[in-house]
Amino acid sequence: MENDFSLDGSLELIQSNSTLLYDLYVNFIEVDQKEYKKLAKDLEIFYGYGHTPFGDALLAFSTKGMCFLAFGDDEEKLHSELKGTWKNAKVTKDDEKVKEYLKNILINEKKVDIFVKGTNFQVNVWKALLNIEYGCVATYQDIADCICKPKAVRAVANAIGSNNIAYFIPCHRVIAKSGAISGYRWGVDRKKILLAYEASKSE
Repeated sequence: MENDFSLDGSLELIQSNSTLLYDLYVNFIEVDQKEYKKLAKDLEIFYGYGHTPFGDALLAFSTKGMCFLAFGDDEEKLHSELKGTWKNAKVTKDDEKVKEYLKNILINEKKVDIFVKGTNFQVNVWKALLNIEYGCVATYQDIADCICKPKAVRAVANAIGSNNIAYFIPCHRVIAKSGAISGYRWGVDRKKILLAYEASKSE
């Protein structure tokens, strides 16, 4: 049975205006583990699972903002990852709410709130990824330099690997210093496709 939910149209909007998500329109809302424990029981999350040009994906949001986007063809596994990331929150599937949410942030508000849970270091790394322009790439060393931690390349790589919001936080744009494309949470082949697609659209 095909999924009714689709991100295809939303991604086309992004591609036609590459600054939409990576410049003025992104607002980070972050909490650490201690802060999250206080609000978890009152947090309600809605998610949808369906098609994108880069494979099926699960997208979730709360009243605080988008909190999860992961690629994969196993909905149950992604749902489990979502619940594991946001423990004790109420998680409900609602494809229509997700469609309306995307329409609102991309067409009406023209901005997106990103709700993340992590350490200060992780959040700083994720924010630094937003500086990588559409169609471009950066190295792990570049990101370490950007956050003024030039010797923390391995820690930067770990933080990038723990990003729970694919595409909108563009961890796929980070490559090895040698130029090798590797180390993508949702598969190296998908990373290559994403980079090739963005490069072709930015020419």
